[in-house]
Amino acid sequence: MQINQKTKHLLFWGISSITILSGIIYLFILESNSTLNILPTILKTRNHVEPLRKANTFAEDYTTNASYAQAVYTDSSFTFKYKKSEKQQHAFAGAWFPLENTAIDFESYDAIQVGIKAEKTKRIPLNFTVQNHFDTYQYIRHFIEIRENQEIYTLQFDDFFTPNSWYERNKIAQVDIPSPDLSLINTMSFESCGLLNANVEDQYTIFRLVLIKDITLHYIVTISLLCVCIGACAVWSFGIFQKKPETEVIHVPVETVEYEYEDKVEDKVLAFLAENYTNPNLTLSDLTKEFGKNSRELSTIIKEKTKMTFPKYINFLRIEQAKRILISKNYQSISDIGYSVGFNSPSNFNRVFKEREGVTPKKFNINT
Repeated sequence: MQINQKTKHLLFWGISSITILSGIIYLFILESNSTLNILPTILKTRNHVEPLRKANTFAEDYTTNASYAQAVYTDSSFTFKYKKSEKQQHAFAGAWFPLENTAIDFESYDAIQVGIKAEKTKRIPLNFTVQNHFDTYQYIRHFIEIRENQEIYTLQFDDFFTPNSWYERNKIAQVDIPSPDLSLINTMSFESCGLLNANVEDQYTIFRLVLIKDITLHYIVTISLLCVCIGACAVWSFGIFQKKPETEVIHVPVETVEYEYEDKVEDKVLAFLAENYTNPNLTLSDLTKEFGKNSRELSTIIKEKTKMTFPKYINFLRIEQAKRILISKNYQSISDIGYSVGFNSPSNFNRVFKEREGVTPKKFNINT
């Protein structure tokens, strides 16, 4: 079924609109699923009952000389308060949260975004423990470097590392264990700032914990596919990059044939030219007398139907007939051909013929 140009244009705008809308909906869904707020789940672990582990605090040991640690919870945040002991050589404290029954799949995400309101803290260790198929748990950490007037920090999971002390304590070489499987994370902890002196009271509040999936590649691929689809549709609808057909000139036969007249004045004009082009004195005035239209209207008709002006179309008809006579070899002289097709002099015939064909009538005759 042949589809006209107007229908193609309507289809283009319709298909493009649907394609763009589909892309926007897809990206919206993708964006909606690219983050996961895990703070509510983390906070609920403080209410676990045995045999489940529950959120708690920790320090270097459980003696009376240990560092002080306390976690204060609300429905949307928790505040970690601590004071490192001066009686401990390597004093530290922290707050930890069990994750083994939370169904949080860290492996599906690329980063974690942490919202912190800090007081004196300058550097906060964030730790995860991972079951690594050995007899012990491997822990990985990242330091949150606190900056002035900043509360949101994004940590890439690829930047988490296992401290050398863990390898030394467990007598395991780094090459002996696989890369941490984030789907097996079972605890999360925040520690005291190692840059603060002992016996200094400090606290910080965690108000945001969001897992983030990097969907940049999805955006690039989706937008690229949208452009390709819309571009392909545009090529089909508007004919972009398609070779335009050569201008089709309506050629009325110049030999004596039966011509079927129609009521359209355009066809009558072309028929008149086909019968009278051999008249060397033929002008637009002859057409105005014949059809009762002014020269501008007649020139427009001829231009629209033949893509040529009146003089060029007349010369076109004359040269086409001259070529037929030259090819037939049925003539006395080239000058006679020029007169017979409507040119008023041999020089004019030669000039127009060369302009159209690139060679003189004589050379054309030799080549054919």
